[in-house]
Amino acid sequence: MDDILQTQNPAVPEFWLQKDPDEAFADMRREKAVHWHDMPASVWFPEGGRGFWSVVRHDEVVRVSRDQETFTSEYGTELVDNTLEMTRVFGGMLNMSGAEHAHHRAIVNRVLTPRTVEALSDTIRVHARHCIDRVAARGQCDFMQDVVGDFPAQIICELLGVPTEARARLVELTGILLSGYGTADVYDALMEIIAYAEGLVARAREHISDSASFLRRLLTAQVDGKRMSDYEIAVFFALLVSAGIETTATSIGQGMYALSLFPEQRRRWQSDYHTLAPRAVEEIVRWVTPVVHFRRTATRDTKIAGQPIAEGDKVVLWYHSANRDERVFARAEELDFSRPDGQHVAFGGGGPHFCLGAVLARKEMTVFFEELFTRLPDIEVSGEPRRVHSNFVNGLASLPVRYTPA
Repeated sequence: MDDILQTQNPAVPEFWLQKDPDEAFADMRREKAVHWHDMPASVWFPEGGRGFWSVVRHDEVVRVSRDQETFTSEYGTELVDNTLEMTRVFGGMLNMSGAEHAHHRAIVNRVLTPRTVEALSDTIRVHARHCIDRVAARGQCDFMQDVVGDFPAQIICELLGVPTEARARLVELTGILLSGYGTADVYDALMEIIAYAEGLVARAREHISDSASFLRRLLTAQVDGKRMSDYEIAVFFALLVSAGIETTATSIGQGMYALSLFPEQRRRWQSDYHTLAPRAVEEIVRWVTPVVHFRRTATRDTKIAGQPIAEGDKVVLWYHSANRDERVFARAEELDFSRPDGQHVAFGGGGPHFCLGAVLARKEMTVFFEELFTRLPDIEVSGEPRRVHSNFVNGLASLPVRYTPA
């Protein structure tokens, strides 16, 4: 067993209450690439669970991510074990592997294309301006609660055809889904989202003339003569809503905080926005790493960095730790828009489960910060952020800001 103290065990809630969990991960990386962690009973996991291997270095996270034959997703991507049925409901294609996953992903890729995202550009800009304009005259506000909290939700809901009056409830359910740590509340929230999605899918099937809608295109898209069922599309809807709302809001909110910690990088970006935007967005995503971890399960006896891993063992990829790995990123704790592209694992470490929504997330961030710097050029953080207590999303619950009223 590992000699890391329980307070340095990322399975327990206390780990994420530390002032600097990054330092605990840095200690792990310095010692070795792979650590064993028990899963004791806690308020997050009342019944405890099987322990798991934590992969904390960049190269090993990439290797495991790309080897789905040895490290599969089909038994779940969460820390806790679920039944196979619950695993499929909770993750949809996220918790599939091999040919089944490839088939579902191929269908979605035919609909969620770069062209689809580009067609949303005007919609993204309209919603970004609305979120900023509603607080512009105040001079101060909470960046998370008042500005960015529902911005990605509006985009996802526009894409999926969700009526305006239903969006607030979806945002609320998503918050429960990503912060409830496997509790009954999470299950209930997920079931409500899926049930709502089934209704939307049924209406999309009835409106055959609306062939351009995203859900309608999903219903008719096929690969090798096979389509996704209505229920599979509803589960995908839940996945897209939960992933697309919280992670982008987290990236923008934490990105604003990062720019306050590294003002020279902000000055560089504001002085040459469009030139630096692609690299700035990638570096913000690396620095933030909105999704902290995903799990895999070993399909056979194997080794990671010399550590024996038994068939059936849970293997957890700590993306946030990998994106702070000193072996790959010089001054990894710093925000640096001169950093080379393409090394971070915030969208996954490559392989078949690379984030489907990466193109949309990049577009949303690029447009939002452009509008923010145009409308409120001197906006600055005016107090300490309050973090979401989570082992899965690196989010902020609150971020006070001030600016010259516009």
